[in-house]
Amino acid sequence: MALHVKALGQNNLEEFDGFYAIYSTSFPLSEQKSRDALLAMQHASFYTIYLAYHDEKIVGFCIMYHPHNDDFFLLEYMAVDERLRGMGLGSTLLKSSIEQLFKTHGTRALLIEIDSPEKSSNEQEIREKRELFYRRLGALKIDPFDYILALKSSEEAPPMELLVYHPRMREVSKETLHTWLEKLYVNVYGCAKTDSRIAQMLELVPPMLNLI
Repeated sequence: MALHVKALGQNNLEEFDGFYAIYSTSFPLSEQKSRDALLAMQHASFYTIYLAYHDEKIVGFCIMYHPHNDDFFLLEYMAVDERLRGMGLGSTLLKSSIEQLFKTHGTRALLIEIDSPEKSSNEQEIREKRELFYRRLGALKIDPFDYILALKSSEEAPPMELLVYHPRMREVSKETLHTWLEKLYVNVYGCAKTDSRIAQMLELVPPMLNLI
């Protein structure tokens, strides 16, 4: 199936509606941002929404966070039209989005948050498939490290992993990881720089961590 990927224009409301139709049915309501928040992301200089097209119809998207003065990117959301899943569109979408992202903003570590398949869950198979999907594309796991998602509600965060995609990086320092976590918590999730979960994540981390 032929697929091409391009960035969503800042003022293209028709394309935004096509993207939003997939977004609004792809994630639990508790994980979704409001339509207004997504419109703000469309116009922000530090976000790009990449759209996958097949036969001129939007069939998937990636939302990439690319801060101006930091050394990392974040894959914030990604989904393919549920009627077309399992056909390899997701890998083509992500690979093309990464290529365009690196070409436009330079090569940096791309961070990917996933539910950990190492902890027992009623979604075990889905979590394992999701991790395998990213690993097949070259993403590596930070080891040893347990990631805590920056939930702002009182509910307990699910066990998470933080994957890293970079063509050459095979290790990351504790200092760099600390900076990444602070930036994610403050700039993406609106938490405090002094959030106790950051120190909790780093408490037992060695000075240098492997990407495996």
